[in-house]
Amino acid sequence: METGPALRVTSDALLRDLDVLVTLEEEKRTLEPGDARLVELAGRIEEIAQRILAGSVRQHQLTQAVNAQVEAGSSTAPDASIDQTPRPVQAVLAEWREAERRGAAAEPGSGEAAEAQARVIRLREEYRRAHEAIQRDK
Repeated sequence: METGPALRVTSDALLRDLDVLVTLEEEKRTLEPGDARLVELAGRIEEIAQRILAGSVRQHQLTQAVNAQVEAGSSTAPDASIDQTPRPVQAVLAEWREAERRGAAAEPGSGEAAEAQARVIRLREEYRRAHEAIQRDK
C-alpha cells in the first residue's frame, strides 16, 4: 500500500479507537465501585489503549517515510493531506458490517457491545459522507 493511503488507514483507525476509548471511559466513570462491569470496561480500555499505542508508532513511521518521499521529490509521495486522502467506500462498508456483527454477537450491556456500537455510529457517518461525495462527483 502506498504511504498516503496507509497513513489514512492508520489515522482513521486511531480516530475510531480514540472515539471508542472516550465512550468506554465515560461509561466506566459512571459505574459504582464493586460493579463487575468496571473491571470488564477497564480491560477493554486497556486493549484499545494498546492498539492506539501501536497505531501511533505506525503513524510516526509512515509520516517519516512520507516526509522523506516529499524531500526527495519522489513520484510516490502523497499529494494530499491525510484528511483529503479518500478511503474506499467499500472498506468503510465492510468495516461497518463487521462492527455490527461484533455488536450483535456481544453480550448486551458489555464493554464489547458498547465498543461495537460506538464504531457502528462512527462508520455509519463516514459511509454517509463518502456516499454523498461520490454522488456529488458524478
